[in-house]
Amino acid sequence: MRFAAGVAVYEMVARPVSNSELVAFAETAMNAAAATAVPDQGASTEMKTRDLCAHFRSGVPADAATLRTEAIVVRSDGRSVSIEADILADGVRVASFEANSNIGL
Repeated sequence: MRFAAGVAVYEMVARPVSNSELVAFAETAMNAAAATAVPDQGASTEMKTRDLCAHFRSGVPADAATLRTEAIVVRSDGRSVSIEADILADGVRVASFEANSNIGL
């Protein structure tokens, strides 16, 4: 895991995964990135996904070694955050996501 203001990058060893597992992997990184874009006040750990859109481009290749999700905040008003993320298999994009998160719902 790596973090910066508005960014979260997660990596894992590639294995056969379902689309729902890819969504969970991306959503985890997106909420982590979103949490860096709100005033802390102890509430940023309560980021919840309000909506999520997934675009699956291909399956994870059987010979892929690494899955990486890169999430970045594109907009924030201090409470609501819009995030985009890509999942890469050995550097090749296999899925893209867009989401909106809020502090608690």
